[in-house]
Amino acid sequence: MRKVTFVPLALVLPLAVGCGGGSSSAGSISGPYEFVATSNTTSGWTTLIEANLAANGAQTSANGPNQVQTATRLNGVWYVNGDGQCPSPTPGQNSINATVSGNDVTLTFNEGGNVFTGEGTVSGSTITGAYSGTNSGCSDSGTFTGTQVPKLAGTFSGTLSFPSGADQVTATLTEGSGNSLTVQTTLSGTDNGSFGFSGSAVANVMFVSGSVNGKPFSLFGYFDSTGVYTGTANSIQVFDDNAADGFYADYGLLVEQ
Repeated sequence: MRKVTFVPLALVLPLAVGCGGGSSSAGSISGPYEFVATSNTTSGWTTLIEANLAANGAQTSANGPNQVQTATRLNGVWYVNGDGQCPSPTPGQNSINATVSGNDVTLTFNEGGNVFTGEGTVSGSTITGAYSGTNSGCSDSGTFTGTQVPKLAGTFSGTLSFPSGADQVTATLTEGSGNSLTVQTTLSGTDNGSFGFSGSAVANVMFVSGSVNGKPFSLFGYFDSTGVYTGTANSIQVFDDNAADGFYADYGLLVEQ
């Protein structure tokens, strides 16, 4: 379990920038989606589910950390891959399976070993419905909304405060085939120069790595088109993605130009 605090804050995990991809119609759902699940069991418990869905006829699925990421917000704090309220037997091993019949959809979501089922309705690129699940140490029910999001793209800038010092950063994102992501950055301040990062995008979430003046960096980013979670519309909250310390250190906010 990893904990991350958004500043300011008004998951289960999304990012929506640039031009879109994927599709949804009667009979199939595909592409990058963000699901927002709101618990009826625990007050203030919201989960963001980020997923790169692939369709095969009426069947839709996404499996593993490169296709499904989750985060849950409880009492103003975000927890990635489960929390103390809902521990996961196998954190990060998430999956979604869905079947579409006309405008109706049934879903099964496995969050690290905790299984929830849902029923909903497809309208254009939006899915709405209700879910429930009874698991050992984790039972919940509530409502969900799934929205198709565009690929990650665009130029963002802002100040990021790294352990070595603060830098003014300009970052240009390009999402390629297979949800691959490249980020070209220009830094001025403590570090100066141009540096490239590469990795993958999972709907509104990105994971990239690279080096700055010989120092390795692994970064996690979340794109918020509305500003509901970051406080600024069309912005990316950037965090340290260092699994060794179990905590996402908040480096700062980049805003689309």
